[in-house]
Amino acid sequence: MDLLQFLGYLEQYSVDVVIVGALVAALDFVLKKLLKDRLSANLAVFLPFALGAALYLAYGAAFLGHMEENAGLYIRSGFSCGSFATAAKVIVSQFLTKGKSADRSAVRAACVKELLSPYALLSDEEAASVADLAETDEEGAEKLILSLCEGAPDAAAEFVIGALKGM
Repeated sequence: MDLLQFLGYLEQYSVDVVIVGALVAALDFVLKKLLKDRLSANLAVFLPFALGAALYLAYGAAFLGHMEENAGLYIRSGFSCGSFATAAKVIVSQFLTKGKSADRSAVRAACVKELLSPYALLSDEEAASVADLAETDEEGAEKLILSLCEGAPDAAAEFVIGALKGM
């Protein structure tokens, strides 16, 4: 992914989601460093999304108002912040490890591997298959996730597919 592709990726998010998502990524990094021995793998994967929902709710309450009417919208935007933070983590790690970031499909596959890591260690090919299938056939992607990650709840598959929608 070159700079223009990265900027194109950022265009799909609103400014507030990018700012809150960057804050979520930073908090996620700090919390994982501080709590690395006490943080379960399941919680570590969902931490950016929980942080995103909490921080965006706080942002909405402080600056946007109308909490009663828009709480669901704020939580949904918070999940977008968590999705952005997860993708940003993958993109930054690509820049730091290889000197350049991968293309969009490689980023999506890396996110799939990260989100499903508590349930199974997926190969690059399996993660890419899930990411590709999620774009065209969400039900098929959900079935593939559940077959690759035996014992994973249905909610985990839905969560991964939902996170991929913003990427």
